[in-house]
Amino acid sequence: MKKFLLCLCMATMTMVAMAQENWQPMRWQGFETNRFWDNWEVSLGGGNSFLQLSQKWGEDPGSFLDRNGWNVNAGFLKWVAPTIGMRLQLDAGEFRNYAYDSSRFGNGAFNTPYLFVHGDIMINMSNWIGGYKPDRVYYAISYMGFGYTAMSWTKGSAGSYNGEFAFTSGLLNKFRITPQWDIELDLRSWLFAERSLPEQIRSGGRYAFSVSASIGVAYRFNQRDWEPGYPEVEVDGYLAAIFALEQRLATRDEELMAATDELDKLATSNNDLAMELEQLKSAAPQPMDIPSVESIAFFTIGDATIGDYAQATLESYVSQAKLSSCPISVVGYADKETGSAERNEELSMERAKAVTEWLVSHGIDASRISTSWVGDTEEAFTTPDTPIVNRCVIIREECIVAK
Repeated sequence: MKKFLLCLCMATMTMVAMAQENWQPMRWQGFETNRFWDNWEVSLGGGNSFLQLSQKWGEDPGSFLDRNGWNVNAGFLKWVAPTIGMRLQLDAGEFRNYAYDSSRFGNGAFNTPYLFVHGDIMINMSNWIGGYKPDRVYYAISYMGFGYTAMSWTKGSAGSYNGEFAFTSGLLNKFRITPQWDIELDLRSWLFAERSLPEQIRSGGRYAFSVSASIGVAYRFNQRDWEPGYPEVEVDGYLAAIFALEQRLATRDEELMAATDELDKLATSNNDLAMELEQLKSAAPQPMDIPSVESIAFFTIGDATIGDYAQATLESYVSQAKLSSCPISVVGYADKETGSAERNEELSMERAKAVTEWLVSHGIDASRISTSWVGDTEEAFTTPDTPIVNRCVIIREECIVAK
């Protein structure tokens, strides 16, 4: 039954360690746990051991130095986080004790060999309290464990073979000398049933207590440091921010596509307008004369002098004519009711030239003006039927616009 429980314990520790190979990285105090083959150590050490029984403290024969035995140990240590590890260790050594019943067993020292295989939970107090630092030199590591001890299995040892479960605890002091190598001082105690000891050195109590001190070296292989991790709440916050950003980008993509479609429509419309403009530019304009009577200057009978009324009419016309560049036609008339045809021809000429000179003197470009006269051969107006309406000069702007 004992062997079965021991095997079950060892198998459980091995399965827990190997299961880490398939774990997703976890976070522990701001750092990610590593995979199975990372953060391993193998150690080898040696020192002394001392056995103390639970009763008859004052009756222990022999001095402390006489009762010191030797101890060697080898172990494998796997760190699953900067602060927590698991170790499987084998201790072997020899206790030296004197018999309590000297009348029965004599006064000589009994050499009792032992083996102790145990699994330990390791707590790196330096990383736990002071935080993980890859360049730290000293580490204080406390541990507790459980295992199986066997004693007196050789023919030369006192008593007969016996074995019991045992508990262990201690402090492992590690001094880092290189990234790969540590020097270790292991101060260990373990508690086990006294009945596992040879009969010669039993005190009659229920438990025996042993202490040992060993010094050795440890080699660290594969990945030795720890990757920083982030708290779950920060990771969730980052993921939420990324999701929100992706949503915003998706919305912007939709808006960009809509804007691109609108730009395509505007570009098409612009091309259509450009083609229409080119068609309009290439089309030959057809000129169209639009004569318009801009003003009339009336004269008195037999006179070519510009009077006050004619001057008022011409001033109003000049203010408008200066806003245009259209050609101006000035035509002089005379009524046929008075005077001879020769006199009326001369009079219409004088009136037309008088108006032309007045326009030029008041800012109208002479190149715009064409001057002509018709005497009394043509009538400016047929109604009303009175001679006075044909004693005039008619000023017309003749602008040409495209149809």
